[in-house]
Amino acid sequence: MEEDWRSVAHENGRVIPYIKGSTRPCEMLFSSIRVDLSASLCEAKGMTRAERIYLASHRCHDVDFLLKRWRVVARKAGLQVDDLEGVNHSTILAVSNHRESSGRALYLSAGIHGDEPAAVQGLLQWAEENIPFLQNHPVIIFPCLNPWGLVNNMREDEKGRDLNRCFDQPDIRMIAGIHHLIEGCNFGVAACLHEDFDARGVYVYELARRGEKLGAALLKKVERTIPRHRGRVDGRELRNGVMRRTRGLEQIVEEIGGMPEAGHLFLNHARTALTFETPSEYCLYRRVQCHIRFLDGLADITRRTAE
Repeated sequence: MEEDWRSVAHENGRVIPYIKGSTRPCEMLFSSIRVDLSASLCEAKGMTRAERIYLASHRCHDVDFLLKRWRVVARKAGLQVDDLEGVNHSTILAVSNHRESSGRALYLSAGIHGDEPAAVQGLLQWAEENIPFLQNHPVIIFPCLNPWGLVNNMREDEKGRDLNRCFDQPDIRMIAGIHHLIEGCNFGVAACLHEDFDARGVYVYELARRGEKLGAALLKKVERTIPRHRGRVDGRELRNGVMRRTRGLEQIVEEIGGMPEAGHLFLNHARTALTFETPSEYCLYRRVQCHIRFLDGLADITRRTAE
């Protein structure tokens, strides 16, 4: 269904979008696929105008549109575009430059879980707003590692695999392609953007060398938009929204049933590997803004390191 809204009506304080070419409001059209537009988190009451407009017009699951915009970013920033083979629905893109970095390069990725769209949109919108940064700092970006999952709103890929448990499986063509593109690369920071259906706030997993801490400062950039998660995540306590590890990664890999992206990067390529999570039950607009602000914080760190 094309997400090209013709208009937005209001009824009892709720936003009722209409689809282009239809006389029926989305509430009627979506009821057949069991999408409840009356859910409390989608009510207009308490929302800003920017939030209402965004929710009525986003195209978060339109992979073709997403990749077209990334090609524009690459052209403006002078980035190389690499295609990764082995995806049925659409080509996965990596965009990068090849400046000498001496271990200061930045690795960014999103969309390895297709049901986490705010991460994908946040990365794209941040890149569109930061062309000068991309022109002047060494980066490699994987905008959407699971395009089939994004289109179908599924965590897994088309073969039912959780790709974030497969980074030790080079027989998977997508994984092999990523390994090839980052072979020999050393990153100051690698950041993997995610969302969590069980979370009640933002938080970050931080894999770092002893004495190096970034997570808490980065969360300060986003907590005014969505507060930090309080309590446990996967049975483990957070410290003010940060779950930090400097060792014992092999045990974690065994517990979760496979090598995650951040784990592979920390063990082989990055001084620090961050997994940033936004709570999926919050408004999409605010989740996207959190990812943008998190990336703004990383960009600030990268600039300071380069000085």
